[in-house]
Amino acid sequence: MIPRLKSSKKWTSFPKEYSDQIQAVFKENFAQYLDNAQLIIEGRIYQEEIVLRVGYLEEGRLAQANFEVSMSYSQEQQDAVSRIHNCVDAAASMMLEFLENEGEVDFPYTWKEVPFQGKKVYLKFSTENSNLEAEANKLLGLSEDDMLHDTDEEADEDALSRAEQSEELSPPRDDEDYSEDEVSDESEEDSEDKGPKMFGGKGKKQLH
Repeated sequence: MIPRLKSSKKWTSFPKEYSDQIQAVFKENFAQYLDNAQLIIEGRIYQEEIVLRVGYLEEGRLAQANFEVSMSYSQEQQDAVSRIHNCVDAAASMMLEFLENEGEVDFPYTWKEVPFQGKKVYLKFSTENSNLEAEANKLLGLSEDDMLHDTDEEADEDALSRAEQSEELSPPRDDEDYSEDEVSDESEEDSEDKGPKMFGGKGKKQLH
C-alpha cells in the first residue's frame, strides 16, 4: 500500500479494534454481495495522512479489488477519527459502485482528488493481493522495520491518541475542506450522498 504524500514515511496500523469494527460494518452493509468473498481491511496512520484500503477478494481468484482512500488530518484540529469515518464512507461508495456494475468501473489507478461529504478525499483502485504482497516482502527480506512500520502493539493502540493529542502541529493544509460554493457546484450525479454512509449522516455507526 503506497501513501499519497511523499512525506509519509513512518506509520502505525489502525488499532485492531478499529479494523475489526470497520470490517464488521462492511460485512453488514455488503452481505448480499460477499458470499464466499474475503474482506481485507488495512489502515495506516502517517504523520499527516490517513490511508485506508478495503480489499475484496473473490474465492479462487488472485486479483484483489482494492478500494483505497487517503485524507490529510490535523493534529491541531484533532480530527483523525472523523477523517477515518470519511475514508470508510468513501471506500464503501467505491465498493458499492464496483459491485453494482460487476467490476465494470473506471476508477483511477493513481491518487485522484474528489469531493466527498464536503471534504477533499483522494481515491485509488488497485489489484494487489495483500497476502501475496506480504509473502513477497518476506522473500525479499523486507522486515516491518525496514518498511518504517512502528511494530509496537501499544503504539498501534495509541496511534489515534498520538495523532490527536500531539503538541507538534501539522503544517498548514489546503487540501482538506471544500468551500460551500465548490460543493454546490458539484452535479447531482457526483453528489456526496451517493453510496452508503456507514459513518456519516443520521443513524451513523460509531467506532468506539
